[in-house]
Amino acid sequence: MKDKGILFSGLPESGKTTFLAALWYYVFHAFDEGEFECDSLENTELEYLNLISRNWAGCNNVIRTNQGKIEHVNIKLINKVSGNSLILNIPDISGETFKTQFTDREWDEEFNNILQNVDGILLFIDPRDLKNKPRLIYHENQNFRYFGAEMINATSEQPWTEDLVPSQVKLVDFLQMIDYNMPGVLRKISVIISCWDLTDGQRDPEIWCKSELPLLHQYLISNEDIFKVKFFGVSSQGGDYDDSAIKDSLLSIDALERIKIVQGSEISNNILSPILWITNEDKN
Repeated sequence: MKDKGILFSGLPESGKTTFLAALWYYVFHAFDEGEFECDSLENTELEYLNLISRNWAGCNNVIRTNQGKIEHVNIKLINKVSGNSLILNIPDISGETFKTQFTDREWDEEFNNILQNVDGILLFIDPRDLKNKPRLIYHENQNFRYFGAEMINATSEQPWTEDLVPSQVKLVDFLQMIDYNMPGVLRKISVIISCWDLTDGQRDPEIWCKSELPLLHQYLISNEDIFKVKFFGVSSQGGDYDDSAIKDSLLSIDALERIKIVQGSEISNNILSPILWITNEDKN
């Protein structure tokens, strides 16, 4: 039996809870889809998982019940061919906790203990986040030409707040803190670009990240001795549940068909694939 720790991390509303809800549904219902089947464990957050999974299957928005809590989830998977077991220990860190680490510059002892037993990280990114986009010198010069120095100076005099910081800066800072506090450990990272159906869908997820979050992409590929990374485009929700027409359309199809995982040029509904790559169970 292999016991693997997988850290779910990312800024608020980056898709972690929806992914976990779809994952829980997948491992119980995709009997013919893959090599693994689920055998639940005692002491896991069954009530929490069942609640978010039911909401997800019914096309209802999945909401995390405790924004400041680290949810600990254990999922036992059994290889249907070999019979070997794989236990996934998944600490799901709320986006608010992630945010607090950046603003308060505090490294929580509980989080540090979690990292001691983490084999890899699922790093979630919301492509709808307006603070993803880098501010280029070219655009600032254009603003200067059109609006003049007076408006630019007025904007620059605003007091600094955490909300002014680009999201990718926070993500890189988080990864740097991991390396600083636990140096010399090579970690696998599955970068999860959530709501992939809302991107243009024509690009490889890594190419999307390179274009839209160049600082994060550059940091990851420049530190191969620290992080081994793969990029996944994930549509686990399938569409906007607040749009009644879209919701009705989604409810008319099998819930598993709403899941789309893009890795390179490959597309599947195996939501386990970003995790199995970390645990060396995907044969790639």
